[in-house]
Amino acid sequence: MGWRDKGSWGEYRPRPKAAKLPAEDLERLHAKADKFVEESVILRDLLQSVQLARGRLYFWNEPEDLMARITPLGPKSMLLEAPRRDSWTEVKRGAMHVVLRALQSDKKGTFHGLGVLLEENHDEPPAQVILHRELGIPVRVVAEPRYWYAMHRTPRVAEISEATDRALVHFSSRGLSGSFHGTCLYARRDGEWDCYGVRPNKSDSIAMAEAWLEKRDWEGW
Repeated sequence: MGWRDKGSWGEYRPRPKAAKLPAEDLERLHAKADKFVEESVILRDLLQSVQLARGRLYFWNEPEDLMARITPLGPKSMLLEAPRRDSWTEVKRGAMHVVLRALQSDKKGTFHGLGVLLEENHDEPPAQVILHRELGIPVRVVAEPRYWYAMHRTPRVAEISEATDRALVHFSSRGLSGSFHGTCLYARRDGEWDCYGVRPNKSDSIAMAEAWLEKRDWEGW
């Protein structure tokens, strides 16, 4: 992967190199990251492992799915980056606890978009809070529409079934090129929650979305 520093498109900046820290210091950073993930209500359900390799920490959703990496720039200075195609984008610099909190509290979709779950007071609860706290949908399932979160599309709960075992969620964003949308149906089937992408023209209601999914043997869009 290459490297990009957001906000510096007009000038070249050399790619940051990992500081050559003693092995025991790297192991200490690794242990701190592991402990933080284990205690995080968001990251412990999203991440499968934290790997120490080539002087950096890699945060893996799955063996082939990388969420982020942290590069030590010095004993107390860390760089948090997000993968972007075949490159890396700088997100945050600071002490270890600073970059770990930035990874956990992401609300833009750079990593997961679920940082709102850390906030206690909401005048109007965001969709993620409704799905996780009120309906009991696991964090990893709430986060499944990762493409729409990464495209900074905001989720909105459009409908919840009377049995509270279905929730229709619309994702949308607006830009200079117009508005962009996506829809998914969260459904509890056989006692387990899952998330299914639904074609926008089949998502006017839970009943319509479910009928469309049943015709496809519950294969999401």
